[in-house]
Amino acid sequence: MARPLLLLVLACALAAPDAHAQRARRPAARRAPRTTPTVLQDTALARRYAATITPEDLAAHLYFYASDELEGRDTGSRGQKVAAKYLATVYRRLGVAPRGNAPGADPRAPERYFQPVPTFAQRLTGATFTAMNGAQTTLAATYGPGAQNQHVLANSGNGASACDVVFAGYGIQDAAWDDLAALPGGAASLAGKCVVMLEGEPMQGGKSLVAPDSAATRWSRSRGLKTQALYRAMNLLDERGRLRAGANGPAAIVTVSDLASGAEAFAGNVARSAARVGGGLSITRPEMATAMPATMSVSTAFADALLAPSGKTVAGLQAEIAAARRPVAFAVAGGRLTSSIERTVAEGGSENVAAFIEGSDAALKDEVVIVSAHLDHIGISPNAQGDTINNGADDDGSGTVALLEMAEAFMKAKADGFGPRRSVLFLHVTGEEKGLLGSAYYADVDPLVPLASTVTNLNIDMIGRFDPTEPNKSENYVYVIGSNLISRELDSLNTVVNVAIGSNVELSQRFNSADDPNRFYARSDHANFGKKGIPFIFYFTGTHADYHRPGDEPQKIEYPRMARITRLVFGTAWQVANQDRRPAVSGTGFN
Repeated sequence: MARPLLLLVLACALAAPDAHAQRARRPAARRAPRTTPTVLQDTALARRYAATITPEDLAAHLYFYASDELEGRDTGSRGQKVAAKYLATVYRRLGVAPRGNAPGADPRAPERYFQPVPTFAQRLTGATFTAMNGAQTTLAATYGPGAQNQHVLANSGNGASACDVVFAGYGIQDAAWDDLAALPGGAASLAGKCVVMLEGEPMQGGKSLVAPDSAATRWSRSRGLKTQALYRAMNLLDERGRLRAGANGPAAIVTVSDLASGAEAFAGNVARSAARVGGGLSITRPEMATAMPATMSVSTAFADALLAPSGKTVAGLQAEIAAARRPVAFAVAGGRLTSSIERTVAEGGSENVAAFIEGSDAALKDEVVIVSAHLDHIGISPNAQGDTINNGADDDGSGTVALLEMAEAFMKAKADGFGPRRSVLFLHVTGEEKGLLGSAYYADVDPLVPLASTVTNLNIDMIGRFDPTEPNKSENYVYVIGSNLISRELDSLNTVVNVAIGSNVELSQRFNSADDPNRFYARSDHANFGKKGIPFIFYFTGTHADYHRPGDEPQKIEYPRMARITRLVFGTAWQVANQDRRPAVSGTGFN
């Protein structure tokens, strides 16, 4: 009873304009027409309204938006839908117009701000896995709702298959360590095979054998990196990173996943995940017959059963690799994996939230600046101990509430007769955590304003915490990513505004490269605008120990620096919205 009551009280409070908002909406005396704005001419105005963005106001929004009551805002969940209504209610209170297209919505309802986004998920209904030594079963496991199994967690795949086993070491391809090169036939020999890889990376004396000066490298941090490297080595991906039609890849990719956590913890994870595992969300109905291989996480015991015909074990191979200080990889003669995975498609839905300030210049108001952030997060972790709610205060509650504060600053300027010449769309997209779904739907299927008229996208994703790997250990930086890929002018403008607006944040170019191995330039919603040739800037302060974990809480946010970054983004949006020409497309391009 307490939770619905809290939401009702909050909604009522938001729906009633406060005294300050009432004053802001009174007719303002019209100022004399402005001359053509430049960064310098509008500095005083931009600074005046940027100053209304305060750490206290950001915190007031975020302590609710990232509270347990929203249950981690998983895409399509109850908590995510409450979050969308919160955003719509705030925009309604500020007087920012709705720009959604939800059918049949009452003109006063929050749904007027919604752009419905269909979602589809593959849901596992059952699976069986059998490790074979020739025709003899060495270990069998079932997986799915109600199944008793401690050994296999099925991540993807559909249908029945049988494949010969190949041990591929740690699955690493690096300048100093290449497991696939140790195979007699190289990566090409893995076509149609069951590829068994160890999690993590080879270690000796607490040091990585991949990079001896490091305790761990990127190969320990991202399992997806290994899969992607494997696909690329086998030439399975096209220029956009998608699986080529008719690609002859592995039949299955098996990762031994209890080496760090231990058998008991892994078994608990299998039991908790079996009832809810899916194949991810998409905005189009997935084809159940897929060329993607089955991928699974397995226990050491199951991996030992797969390796049994070779006479080797996981523990023995770890020791052998560490002692030899070189990759070990081989085909397991007589080793086979048979699997049968059954899935169904479940249809659901989510929504983007769109709020619109129409431009004041008759000649420019049809051009639009989009300021974006994603409203969703990853929900509740079934395998967490204690606190299970991933609140997502930094990811991306920080960007979400920054948009609210910028919208309020623009509306105060408009009330004083200084509305933006171009229109500004505040776009909160859903499904970012599931693969940039909401922004893909907007850009590819249903743009609410014409893409040809969209002059810039300023995207904010995680601006509230410190990155422990930031080289200078600075407490006053922001990573500026992608700013010069499409428009060098936009990058220069952002740099000038940073000083003119008074933010004086250190603009780090650390990840501002299409060659950066983290690929941050393509890992948030700006990518779906960049691929359309729209100039963009991605503002980001890096990951941290609480990234995608329940510890991402609002009390850990660095609000003063977050306010300075938000003022910078506001100032850049202000300048782009007011200057005579849209930022010129003059960069190296975006792939």
